[in-house]
Amino acid sequence: MWKFLKTEMLVILAMTENADRTDAEIADACDLNKGTVSSVRRRLLDSGAVHYAYVPALNKLGCEMLVFHYGATDPGVRSDTKASHYMEFCNRTPQIYHALIGGNFVIFYTALRNATEFETVVQSHNSFFTGSKRASKAKLTSVIFPFALSRFTSIPQFAPIVHDYFKLDVASPKRVPVNSVDTNPADLSKKDKEVLTAMVANPSASDREIASSVKLSRQAVTRMRNRYSEEGLLTRICVPRLYRWGFEICAVAHPKFSMSLDWDKRMKSQPRDVLERSFYTLSKADESVAIYTFSKFTEYSEKLENVLGWYHRVKAFEESPELLLFSLDRSTELRTFDYAPSVKQLLTS
Repeated sequence: MWKFLKTEMLVILAMTENADRTDAEIADACDLNKGTVSSVRRRLLDSGAVHYAYVPALNKLGCEMLVFHYGATDPGVRSDTKASHYMEFCNRTPQIYHALIGGNFVIFYTALRNATEFETVVQSHNSFFTGSKRASKAKLTSVIFPFALSRFTSIPQFAPIVHDYFKLDVASPKRVPVNSVDTNPADLSKKDKEVLTAMVANPSASDREIASSVKLSRQAVTRMRNRYSEEGLLTRICVPRLYRWGFEICAVAHPKFSMSLDWDKRMKSQPRDVLERSFYTLSKADESVAIYTFSKFTEYSEKLENVLGWYHRVKAFEESPELLLFSLDRSTELRTFDYAPSVKQLLTS
């Protein structure tokens, strides 16, 4: 298990709370020296303990729905073979922005323009897993979350998990709310699309580096980056590589809810752990998908028992929820909140 110094814990927490914080801002918030923060941040990024990513407002880029796909794979097929085949499928499918395979399950999330593109992805999956790859194919189930009918954790939230794991004597970070969003497209010029795509593909690149790649001045890129941030088009996040820290379990919950229980009432009264422990949630009135990580299996068992008890008491479930468990040391991250292929697909089509 990866061991962190207290200074490293403080910097990681500050980075996951707000990835745009400067070294000076982190130093001030954590009562550290600016040079120390700069050195620690660089060391954490170089070691792979954390990495940066840009989350685009997909609903403003021509995307109408997010889809969760999951399926069981044949336990008789070698794990490395299945992982290799699904990695190749991900590389051929730009709509996928997050994916994981492990044990006998595979999950992936897609950002899609419309129902036609949904069918295209599903047919592409069926076509890819033919012939010699057929044995690796998962029996796929897809859950569609249209923006117009759903609520989302639009920004993946890792700070509460980091705070709970490090048990630092500092204030708990604010939770990112699960909200609805509109689908009004942003007015983007050709150069806007080029710059935005470059930024998402290179989240650690400086304005000068982006400017060089898109043939603009550094000042112009800085203005554009600031505008994208102010308009909510791009949000930079710091993603902790929890599987490298020694986290044991990733759990993906897919419950289906009774429509007799008011959606707003359920959302407001359900246990705090449901939202605070999930770093990414898609929800609609009759079902949702949430992703949780736990440092130990015993922690997962305790949290699950506490949470499920409330749901059963209020008779929230239409049927027993599906729980997909991944042993992180035996799983493969196929794509980790990497939105670059999806953004390029949306903005160049």
